[in-house]
Amino acid sequence: MRGLLRAELRKTASTSAWWALLGPVVLLALSINAFGGLFGARIAGLGAESAVVLLASLAYSLGLTSVLAMAHGIVVVTNEFRHRTITATYLTAPGRERVLLAKILTAGAVGSGYAGAAVVLGAGIGLAVQGGVALPAPGPLLSVIATGIVVCWLWSVIGVALGMLITSQPGALVLALAYVLAGENLLSLMVNSGESAVGPTGPTPLARLTAYLPVNAGDIALYDVPARELAGSRLAGAAVEALAGVTEPPPGWVALVVLAGWTTAAVTAAWIVGARRDIT
Repeated sequence: MRGLLRAELRKTASTSAWWALLGPVVLLALSINAFGGLFGARIAGLGAESAVVLLASLAYSLGLTSVLAMAHGIVVVTNEFRHRTITATYLTAPGRERVLLAKILTAGAVGSGYAGAAVVLGAGIGLAVQGGVALPAPGPLLSVIATGIVVCWLWSVIGVALGMLITSQPGALVLALAYVLAGENLLSLMVNSGESAVGPTGPTPLARLTAYLPVNAGDIALYDVPARELAGSRLAGAAVEALAGVTEPPPGWVALVVLAGWTTAAVTAAWIVGARRDIT
């Protein structure tokens, strides 16, 4: 297994994919959190609200970073099929499941690194723009950081699984990005705004299910702490509903478990398909 991990790390380091995607991570972290810091300084008034704005901007930038982490996971796998090196990889490995595990661990490390870069740069520029006055409390800040790292790691793994299922790099990227950036949002909007969204006793089960879709689950996990800091425990659910565009969201830790469940399902499907795929 160590040999496979070293091989995957060398493959990752020898290609331009990881640093090409790191560029957008840096730009997004700087621009989003600079705006968040400016908003907190000029509108919220350099008080406790400014710290909450910085938490929210960090959460938003980490959500977009997870998309890039997923894209890297897709590229890691589909590059092997694109350049027809997957045959040699499988033939020299003790088992296909170990190849999948090595790619998951490598891509997950890169995705977590993206999250770390987004946090360091985002928090730095946000505090610099607002004058460094309103620093978030250590507990909420560490919670957002830890959640962001886990979310980016999970989406990296989902990217690896999607790359194994859809071996065409353009096809996998287009389908995944279309769903993550627009498809699930449109689906949630249609369900939540339709006539079947509200029943006699409140939101219908179908409307509630939108909070358990993978993209929404990741957003809920990221926005849970900023929403609680901004609106308090009683109104946190309504704040998360507005931020994530869902109905009756679960607590943040439940949403993280839901995303982990989607990740497990994707990896299981990739393992089954990858084990049976003809690579000759």
